[in-house]
Amino acid sequence: MGGLSTAQRTRIATFLERMQQEGKVAGTVALVARRGRIVLLSAHGFADLESRRAIRVDDLFHLQSMSKPIATVAALQLMERGLLRLSDPVARFLPAFSDLRVAVDRPGSPGQYELVAALRPITIGDLLTHRAGFVGLPPRDTAAARLQREAAKALPPHQADTLDQYVTHLAALPLDAQPGTDFRYGPATIVLGRIIEVITGQTLDVALHEQIFRPLGMTDTFFTVPEAKRGRVVSPYALRPGRGLVRVPLDPMPPRFLSAAGNLYGTPTDYLRFCQMLLNGGELDSVRILSRQSVELMTTPQVHSIPLPFLPGHAFGLGVAIRKDDPAAWPGTPGTYGWSGGYNTYFRIDPREQVVFALFAQLVFSPVELELQRGFHDIVVQALH
Repeated sequence: MGGLSTAQRTRIATFLERMQQEGKVAGTVALVARRGRIVLLSAHGFADLESRRAIRVDDLFHLQSMSKPIATVAALQLMERGLLRLSDPVARFLPAFSDLRVAVDRPGSPGQYELVAALRPITIGDLLTHRAGFVGLPPRDTAAARLQREAAKALPPHQADTLDQYVTHLAALPLDAQPGTDFRYGPATIVLGRIIEVITGQTLDVALHEQIFRPLGMTDTFFTVPEAKRGRVVSPYALRPGRGLVRVPLDPMPPRFLSAAGNLYGTPTDYLRFCQMLLNGGELDSVRILSRQSVELMTTPQVHSIPLPFLPGHAFGLGVAIRKDDPAAWPGTPGTYGWSGGYNTYFRIDPREQVVFALFAQLVFSPVELELQRGFHDIVVQALH
């Protein structure tokens, strides 16, 4: 099958328009590409409910955690240049992580804990697989989590003035688990971003621009959206019980610090170029970004299962979730991989079907309510299989 029929396009449009008309999302952009050709690119609803500005396919979206796969590619590029290894201790680049402690609750003594030495250093591989031991998701009422909440009162994480300041503050806090043991979806990629800065001698925005955005022709992807383009930024909303869609503040432009974990802005077609590069084995338009072996490493399971309720039947590679041959997973081809962002941006890459499909919204994500992502996913997969 080469593309999408008129009936299949209509099904996708009808679903997204219904979601918008029911007040469950302000607006969306849907994108499907097959064998390197865009077969669907459509906008539905509003970029801003207050002004009633219609959403457009070239609007800018806050990518949030869809920044993480980009940072992963940047780290793999440094590995190919011999500047980084998965086994390297983080402390080799960030000495503040040299003397790590783990907070362990005392059994039978609520609220009491002790600090024990980390059994081994955090490695680059731990950062890329979210097994560094940091506090994260799924949430736990642990000593480390409580200590982090107390520390955040003194320096809220997103009020750090620089990436270096944030990472140094994080290094002073006790870990929640021994490095290399449990999956904790948290600030690991932020630390990775600082390591990219240290190795390249560039700020993260410059490093990503030079290594990825400029070579791929991603001209609309930024940490700081230029003034002339800020009118294209889609407003974010949260769905509140009894109140409907409530506007929430955009992250500052420019951000207080550059986060590889979540404060890039970009367009759907820019992100498609990144995805198509991965689907092509690391190359796009005769420009090689990664070796085929690095893409295979990125998309090979490293963590057998992801303990997050919205990713059943998935393993984790380096920076991406990978669908297993598991009936618990959403419909699709085993080996399909991708990630999503906190504002319901979402992408999947299916190597067997040679498909990239993505949905862009600016709706605060809730793992309890997956109607938007799941509905879009199911319709596209049914159309393409």
